[in-house]
Amino acid sequence: MYLLVLVAVLGLIWSIHFHWKRFRLYQLSRKVPGPLPLPFIGSFYLFFRGDAAVIAKRFMRIYEEYPELSKIWMGPDLLYLITKPEYLEVVLNSPGTFEKSYFYKHTKPMLGDGLLSGPVKVWKRHRKMIAPTFNQKILNEYPRIIGEQCNILIDILSAQSGKGEIDHCRYLTNCALDIVGETIFGVSINAQASNGNYSHTFDRLMEIMFLRVFRVIYKFDFIFRWTQDCKDQRQIIDKIKNVSRDLIRKKKEQLGFQTEIEDGKKKPFLDFVVEKSLNNELSQEELEDEVNTFLLAGTDTNATATSFILTLLGMHHDVQEKVFEEVAEVLGPDRFIELEDLSKLKYTERVIKESLRLFPGAPFVGRIITEDISLGEIVIPKGSNAVLGYLHLHRSEKYWSDPLKFDPDRFLPENSTNRHAYAWLPFSGGPRNCIGIKFGMMVMKILVAMVIRKFKVSSATKSIEDIELTANIVLKPKRGFRLAFELR
Repeated sequence: MYLLVLVAVLGLIWSIHFHWKRFRLYQLSRKVPGPLPLPFIGSFYLFFRGDAAVIAKRFMRIYEEYPELSKIWMGPDLLYLITKPEYLEVVLNSPGTFEKSYFYKHTKPMLGDGLLSGPVKVWKRHRKMIAPTFNQKILNEYPRIIGEQCNILIDILSAQSGKGEIDHCRYLTNCALDIVGETIFGVSINAQASNGNYSHTFDRLMEIMFLRVFRVIYKFDFIFRWTQDCKDQRQIIDKIKNVSRDLIRKKKEQLGFQTEIEDGKKKPFLDFVVEKSLNNELSQEELEDEVNTFLLAGTDTNATATSFILTLLGMHHDVQEKVFEEVAEVLGPDRFIELEDLSKLKYTERVIKESLRLFPGAPFVGRIITEDISLGEIVIPKGSNAVLGYLHLHRSEKYWSDPLKFDPDRFLPENSTNRHAYAWLPFSGGPRNCIGIKFGMMVMKILVAMVIRKFKVSSATKSIEDIELTANIVLKPKRGFRLAFELR
C-alpha cells in the first residue's frame, strides 16, 4: 500500500516537473491552432498506423488544414508548421534556427555530422571549408564530364526504347551517381556499367529514416534494433559506406602519385577534403561523414528531381516539344553540350523550376529554435521546433494561381517580379541552404536537354492530382516512376 502511494506521489511530482518545464511553450503556443494533443504522446496518435506514404500524407494534410502557421505536439516536442513566405524568411535567416531539428538524428547512422545533419558548430566550420569546392570556376569544368555520363545513359535508354513504360528513375540514379563520382569526387564509380539498383537502395534507407521519426515504438533503440527495418538499414548503410570508403581510398592513391600539391589552386570537393584529412584538419570520421552526405544527397536529389521533370514532360507533350525545339536550336542534332550553351537554355530552365515548384526535393525541413523568434504577434519560443512546409508553400493558391497547373512561364521575369523571394524554396533558404544549388541545376539542365533531344517521352499519368506522393525524407511518387521512351 505504502509502495503504491510512494509510486503515485513520485509520478505526480515527475508529471508536475515535466509540465512546469514546458509551461512557457504551452502558454505561447495557445494562440496557434493545430491538432488536438493527448497527454504525454501529443499528436503521435495520428501516425500509429500506416506505411510511410500514409504517414506522410497525414502529416502533409495538417499543413492544408491549418495553413501558414500551426502547431503540433509530438510527445514532449512542440513543432510549429510554417508555410507563409514572410515567416519563412525570418525563420531561415535567424541564427536561432540554424540547428537541425531532433528528427535529423535518425540520419546520423548514415550521414553522421555531415553538412546536411551536423550541429551548427560543425556545420559552420565545414561549410566555410567546403564552399570553395563549388566555386564557379570549378563547376565550369563539369559540363563535358556530365555530358559523357549522359551519353552512357542514352545508350542504356535506347535499349529500352519502344518497350513501354520503365522505371526511369533507376537509370537516372545510376547516371547521377556516376556524375557525382566523376565531378565532385573525381573517381569513377561505374554504376551505369554495373546496372545496380541504387534507386531502390536509397529509397529504402530514407523510408526507414522517415519511419523512425513518426513511429513511436521506433523511438526506442532497444525495440528498433530487433526489427527487419533495422536489419535492412544496417545492410544498406554498410553497402553505401563501402562505396564511400573505396572512393576515399582511390583518391588518396591518386593524390599519392602527385609530385606536389598546389596550395593556391581551387580543388574539387574530394581532393580538397582528403587533403584536409591528410593534414589533420579533418578527422577520418569527419571526412567519411561528408563523403557519405554528398554521395547520397548529391545523387538521390538530382535523380529524383530529373525523374519528376521527365514525367511532367511525358504528361505535357506541348511543353516537351518546346524544350526539344530549344535544345535543337542551341545544340543541333548531335553536338556535345558546352558550358556556354547552358545559359541559352532559358525555357528548359523554366521547366526545371516549375517542376521543382510542384515537386520540391524536401517537402519539409526541420529546425530547432535556440532563441525566441518574433513573427509579429506570434513568438516562436526557444525550445520548440520549426517545420517548414515547402510542398504546401509551392502549391498554395495564395501564392500561385491555379497551383496544380504545370506552367513554366510562371518563371518568366515579368511574371516573377512581384513574387515573394521565399515563395519558391526547392533548395531551402538562408545561410543553411543547399550548398549544391548551381551544381544541381547544371546536372538537371544537361540531363533533360540531352534526353529530350534523343527521345520522345510519354506517361500514362494524365494529371498532377493523380500522382500520389510519399515522403521518404525526399519527395517521391508512392507508386514509383514510370515513363515510356521512343527514339526521335
